[in-house]
Amino acid sequence: MVAVVGVDGRRGGWVVARVETEPSPVLISLDYVAPLAPTLADPALHVIAIDMPIGLADAGPRACDVAARKLLRPHGSRVFPAPVRAVLAHPDDYAAACQASIEASGTSLSRQTWNIVRAINEVDALAGDPRLVECHPEIAFALMHGHPVDERKKTPDGRHLRLELLRRWLPDLGDPAYGDDGLDALACAWSAARIASGAAITVPHGVLPTDRRGYPMRISA
Repeated sequence: MVAVVGVDGRRGGWVVARVETEPSPVLISLDYVAPLAPTLADPALHVIAIDMPIGLADAGPRACDVAARKLLRPHGSRVFPAPVRAVLAHPDDYAAACQASIEASGTSLSRQTWNIVRAINEVDALAGDPRLVECHPEIAFALMHGHPVDERKKTPDGRHLRLELLRRWLPDLGDPAYGDDGLDALACAWSAARIASGAAITVPHGVLPTDRRGYPMRISA
C-alpha cells in the first residue's frame, strides 16, 4: 500500500483527499480537517501535497511562482504570488502586512494573498516534514489535460472537465464534496501520487532555491 494525501485550504481549515495508489488508485476519504497537524502524524503517508506556499523569499518573487505562471499561460494569474516571509508576522493587520511587504520587497500585498497568511503560518510550522510538498492544482489539471484548462473551475463546464480529468485517474469518483476545494484537494492527491512514484515535474528546473529556514521554494505536480 502506498498512501498519499492532497490538501487544499478551505475557510478555517483544510480539505484532505487520501488515496491509496496501489495496485490501482482508490479514493479512501475526502474530509474537512482543522488543524492540519494530526494528518501529518500518520506515519503511513508517503507524500502530502498541499496547495499552499512552502519556502518563502525574504524579498522579491519566488522563481517557482514565476515559472508556474509561465507554465499556465494564458492563465498565469491563477498562481497567486507568495508573500515575503516578513508578512507572516501580521496575520491580523492588513495594513501592517502591506507595509512589511513594501519594506522587504518594494511591493504591497493583495488582500487575497493576505487572507491566506494564517494558513501559510500553519503550514510553515509543519514544513520541516519532508513528506510535505507544495503543489498547485491548476498545474496538475494542465498536465492531465495536456495543456492549461481554459474553462474556469467555478463554471459548470470548468467543473465538469476537471471531474472528467480526475476520473481518468479515479474511475469510480462521484461528485466530490466541498466544491472547488474538493476538486483541488483531489488534484493535489494526483500530484502527491506522481511525487511518490518519481514521475512528478518540479519548477523551477535545476538547483532548487531554499529560504532562510532551509525549506525548498518549489512547486511539484
